[in-house]
Amino acid sequence: MKINLAILAGGLGTRLKKITKKTPKPLININDREFIKYILIYIIVNNINKIYILVGYKKYLFLKKLNKKIGNIEIKCIPESKPLGTGGALSSLKKIGTDFLIFNGDSISVFNIKKFLKSKKYNKILLVKNRIYKSNNQLNNLSINQNKVIIKDKSNFMNGGVYYLKKDIIQKIPLKKYSLENEILFKLIEKNKLRGMKNYNQFIDIGIKKNLRKAKSILNDLIPIKAVLLDRDGTINKNYGYVHKFENFKWLKGSIDAIRLLNYLKIKVIIITNQSGIGRGFYKKQDFEILHEKINIYLKKYGSKIDDVYFSDVNPDKEKLLNKLYFDRKPQPGMILKCMKKHKLTKKNCFFIGDSYTDKLAAKNAGITFYKKENKSLLIQIRKNIKNFLNI
Repeated sequence: MKINLAILAGGLGTRLKKITKKTPKPLININDREFIKYILIYIIVNNINKIYILVGYKKYLFLKKLNKKIGNIEIKCIPESKPLGTGGALSSLKKIGTDFLIFNGDSISVFNIKKFLKSKKYNKILLVKNRIYKSNNQLNNLSINQNKVIIKDKSNFMNGGVYYLKKDIIQKIPLKKYSLENEILFKLIEKNKLRGMKNYNQFIDIGIKKNLRKAKSILNDLIPIKAVLLDRDGTINKNYGYVHKFENFKWLKGSIDAIRLLNYLKIKVIIITNQSGIGRGFYKKQDFEILHEKINIYLKKYGSKIDDVYFSDVNPDKEKLLNKLYFDRKPQPGMILKCMKKHKLTKKNCFFIGDSYTDKLAAKNAGITFYKKENKSLLIQIRKNIKNFLNI
């Protein structure tokens, strides 16, 4: 999507007290993933390639953890020299000279980004249902009248922490402490120059302890993805038949970047592969293990890794159908079921990508979603598959 996106992640998080003494709000770990990475999953699978994270408090942690370029996805942290508030932080975007889609770094609601950006003529805000919030969110009582955002005495909708600001607004933001809500959005509302879109999906803002406690279950509903299972030969590397030496292991386009991206987003990468060449005596189990050690050594250069590997060395020409070992060989679901048990996966938080009909059947027999490897970059496919899987 040809739009620049900024995430506001510079706040002190004072209402969380001890929790944010060492960790900024967006980097709080929830369900084994930093909160901001739930936002990034949603953004990246919607094909936004240029992401700017505006950081202040403990900015070195953001620079260390998030400042990356993965394939054509650029994630750049822009540090502020002093606290500038939610509005002043946006002044660093002036030099980029474009309109911006903007997310708060401590809240999330899944919505239709394309619909939100359908008309780029106006400044916009996302409105979400106000179910549990009272005093902790600015611009609480919002509504829409003839496409324009208005403030009402009582309303079921509030600021959803997502905005679209035109370049001319951003260019006027001073380099000083400034409030996005009070000094930009509120003034746009007063002048009838702010448009809005209502979103009825769940919303979570982790700014106070009560909401932070609820975040675990809400995020499991909004963005549950925990692992991607991959076939090996023909999916991440070229299938020459019985590949067992690293010099014959040739990566398919986008495979390394796809693995890097999944690692970055804290989504486990797990290989599920038939290796009948071992059972047939073409190579040894040790050869297979050495190959995968070398694969991870190679991936380490890119700051990435394969988290786990499951393989079946059964020779299908010799094993009987009811043999327990045969249950591991695809299209049987044994390897997938073992993987799901070990990594605490369910059909709601993982899926399988493979290049063969046996892969498809194995996924079906295990009860999980399957996507056929397409003739395109695996990085592009991963983004598409996660988007489809999460239905966002």
